[in-house]
Order: sequence, then structure tokens, then C-alpha cells
Amino acid sequence: MNNQTHVVLLGAGAIGVLPAAKLVKVPEIKLSVAADAQRVKRYREEGIFLNDEKLPFTYAAPEELTPADLILVATKMPSLAEALENVAQAVTEKTIFLPLLNGISAYEVIKSRFPQNPVLKGFHLGHASVRIGNKISHDDVGTIYCGGEKSALDFAVNVLKSAGVDAEAPDNFEVAMWQKFVLNVGINQTQAFYRAGYAEVQKSPEMLRFAWDLMEEAVAVGRACGVKLGDEVIESAMMVICKMPSTVKTSMLQDVEAGRKTEVDAFAGTVCRLAEKYGIDVPKNKLVLEKLKGL
Repeated sequence: MNNQTHVVLLGAGAIGVLPAAKLVKVPEIKLSVAADAQRVKRYREEGIFLNDEKLPFTYAAPEELTPADLILVATKMPSLAEALENVAQAVTEKTIFLPLLNGISAYEVIKSRFPQNPVLKGFHLGHASVRIGNKISHDDVGTIYCGGEKSALDFAVNVLKSAGVDAEAPDNFEVAMWQKFVLNVGINQTQAFYRAGYAEVQKSPEMLRFAWDLMEEAVAVGRACGVKLGDEVIESAMMVICKMPSTVKTSMLQDVEAGRKTEVDAFAGTVCRLAEKYGIDVPKNKLVLEKLKGL
């Protein structure tokens, strides 16, 4: 990279801050953290901290952005469509989007707003971050998985790797993305439904059974969509759940506890919509959707 590569982060939360904290340290990369004017004002006054270190971010309101080479999208799904307007000024025909949101719907939302742009698919898989206000803690265990058109994909992965971000482009990205989705449907929703962290879930046969049933429904829907999910998907997810540090909580439980809108529509909502399309019964996901939709 002879000239600076301009990377814009949209969504400076528990996931987006993780790669951004490394990208900002690379001289060949110009990192801008984009948000609405009110949020930018607060960021400039209060800062954002990762593991008690104040990050040297440059914050940009919508009118302050310059053309971007790569936009990392790490907002929450409920606010994605509205948040995209905050980066519209930075978008040229060559700007690449890499979403890191939970769920499987971000690609469609971004592509519908910026149909001429290369939009990749992506997700972060690793230990959960803990976010309290403007302070985030994380043990640096995690990988960003990406998929999409080769030239855009190679560019994005190379930018991330140049900053020491663990990034991979698996051969069968759709299967990998659904495996993460199945895991989220199980553990994120179980924790939010019971208001219990990993410590409680790992010790509760009832909660583990509930997570299994949620994931079983998601796998059935995924297979109906043509995704080749193997029989080991749920068992592998359960191993991840049982090996996670007992002191952390999923982002969805953190949202419930903080009174923020949850991503239940991205999880149970998606499962239920696809289940209706294919005539599949998903009672546990319907239960979760009914209970958490109004939160």
C-alpha cells in the first residue's frame, strides 16, 4: 500500500472496535470512525476504551467523511439501514463494504442501499466482548471470516491482515456463516430469554436443552434454504458454548440488561420468516420472538 488506505468503521461497539484498535496503529491506513453528529460529539468528549486503553480514533460526522476504500459495518441489525446514511458521503463506486453484524441479513440491507458497490459478507467468531458504556474489554480471541467476490475479498482480507487482525476467507463461506448463525440463535437467545450468562447456562441442563432446540430449528431452516449443514453443527456449537469463559455474557444479554433494543429479529425473526416460507415448525424460536420482540 503506497498511499494510505482509508478504512471507515461504522459501529464502534463491542465488535467493530476490535479490528479498528489494530487498524488505527498502521501508518499506511487512515481510520475514521463514522457516526451521527451527536454521537461523534460524545465520542470526542469521552473517547472509546479497549481494555482500559483510550483508543486514538479520528471521529467523523457524515459531512466530514472523505472517500473510503473499505467500510467495516459493525452496527446492530435494528439500526443498520438508518446508520448506513452516516457513511453515504464516503462511498464511491469502488468502496468495498464488509459487514460484521450478527445474523445473515446484513448483506441484503447494504446491497439494497448501495447496489453498485462490492458488498462482501462477514462475521466475527470468538470470545464475547463486554461493553459497559464507552469501555470495552476483550481477550483478543477471535477471527473475522469473509466471503464474496475475489478481488474485493482479497483486498479486505489483506487490509485486515496488514494490521494483525486474524482474518480468513473460508472456501464455503455460506456454511461457515450459517454455523455462526446457528450458534447465535442458540446461545444469544437462551441467555437473553433466561437473563443468564455463560456461568449459569453451562450449569443448567434446562438452558442447554433450550439452546439445543433453538439451534435444531435453525439447522432445519438452513437446510431448507439449501445450505449444506452437517449433523455435527449443533454438537460443535454446544462445545463452543460449554468452553466459553464463564465470566462473559453474549451481546444480546448485555443489550437486555442495558435496556437496549435486542437483535431478536435478526435471529428468531429470521428463523421464523424462513420457516413460514418452507412450512417448518419452529416453536422455540417463536416463543423467544414473542417474549423479546418488545424489549
